[in-house]
Amino acid sequence: MLRRTMLVASPFLASALTAPGTSEDPTLILASSDLESSARLLIRAATLAQRAGRLNEALRLAHAARELARGFPYEEIACAYLAVLWGECALLRQDRGALEAAQELARHLRGRLLRDGDLQQLRLQLALFTTPGASSRLSQLTLEVWQRPELILLDGNWHWARGGFIVKSLEALILTTYLAQARELFRAFEREVASFQLYEALRWEWNAIRLRLFAPPEERRTFRRLACARGYLRQAIIAL
Repeated sequence: MLRRTMLVASPFLASALTAPGTSEDPTLILASSDLESSARLLIRAATLAQRAGRLNEALRLAHAARELARGFPYEEIACAYLAVLWGECALLRQDRGALEAAQELARHLRGRLLRDGDLQQLRLQLALFTTPGASSRLSQLTLEVWQRPELILLDGNWHWARGGFIVKSLEALILTTYLAQARELFRAFEREVASFQLYEALRWEWNAIRLRLFAPPEERRTFRRLACARGYLRQAIIAL
């Protein structure tokens, strides 16, 4: 049973974090009267749920975060992350309705907090489902962002480091089976390994990508067991 930190700022937030059917055991409850801070912690909880393969929970938490952040700049972050999650649902579940939901959310983003590179990446990730040329444009954008990190938000609200942006592009190419483009893009960053070791989640993401693109099946299966044991189910899926 997974234990995790939870924040409660209101009955609404409490119900969002403790909906029936969740398997987590909340062990710490913090108080906050700042709705945007509450929304940030809900998004953090949603990212952990996504990483562990609990997409329905991640969607519920991200939706609750958007409701809390309505009218605040942070609403754009919650809306963008909802689009990411619906896009992943569309991919994993072959759900056309989920893709349409993701595209609709992406159309409403105006760059209130997110920067041009962030918005382009999200829209190109969704375009991979229907537009073959999107894979080349996503690779070009990723290389440009590496040289011009000011094109993306790096204050922790969306990415902590430009390596996170690179990883998200590579994951999108892998999950939509653009493996040749993913290998070519990966090779552009092979000598930048230190940039993908800045925090634990980024290390797991980078290693999953490397193994998926270049490692033999036996090594990938070993990584899968380790990733599942550490709660990185999404990276286990990518590595296979």
